[in-house]
Amino acid sequence: MSAPDRIRLVCTDLDGTLLNERGAVGPLTHAALTEAARCGVPVVCVTGRPLRDALSVCRDIGTDGLVVCSNGAVVAEVATGKPLRCRGFSRRRARTALARLRARLPGVVLGVDTLHGLFLERGFEKLVPDCWQHACVPDVAEVPIPGDGVLKILAVHPDLVGPSLARRLVHPGDGVLATWSTPYFLEVAPTGVDKGAALRWLADHHAIRVAAVAAVGDMPNDLPMLRAAGLAAAVANAHPSVRRCADLILPSNEEEGVADLLSMVLSARQEEIR
Repeated sequence: MSAPDRIRLVCTDLDGTLLNERGAVGPLTHAALTEAARCGVPVVCVTGRPLRDALSVCRDIGTDGLVVCSNGAVVAEVATGKPLRCRGFSRRRARTALARLRARLPGVVLGVDTLHGLFLERGFEKLVPDCWQHACVPDVAEVPIPGDGVLKILAVHPDLVGPSLARRLVHPGDGVLATWSTPYFLEVAPTGVDKGAALRWLADHHAIRVAAVAAVGDMPNDLPMLRAAGLAAAVANAHPSVRRCADLILPSNEEEGVADLLSMVLSARQEEIR
């Protein structure tokens, strides 16, 4: 575990972590983000949200620099929206994976996230509260997939959630990783495309050691990021598996726990400079 005085980059999840239940940041968090920018400590939002939603949130809360979205599939510039890194399924692999998922579980409702839009089959939004902006289609396998491919596949079922859904849909040898950021739906990506791989890319991009990166999250899709980081933190409202993985337990997102982490990192940074 790295000490806060060695941290040079902070990666934070958005929903349930940096953002409160109203989808905003509180005054302490806003002040801490401003101070981090002044002190030259980058804070990168690393989220499962699609690019369009992630950019909107980052701009609203005033973070600049880079954002990681679609569970690590994309790294983009906040100011311009320009993707710097894009990983996911090729068109052929996406169609193969979609056919496999549909064959394994009757009644499954699917979606695909691409750089150009989020496409969800009819019925998806009825099973997922607060669904993102999307295009509704009868069959995502028939959506013209652009040259950059599919960033991730989403799956929801009226009777199965979380781990139960993963066990039915994803088998060893498929070459995919299944995770979830809410209990409602499953997120499927190629093996090696996750928040941990994105964190390692960010460390290299900023020319710092991975041990000098702190990460904070709340749900199972954050686990690869926490395992890769030098300092792993969880908010108090985090899933039990995330709390077990953490070096540090912060106050909840409603209590602005990420502000506490940033304050620790910045205080240690100031002491080091002195």
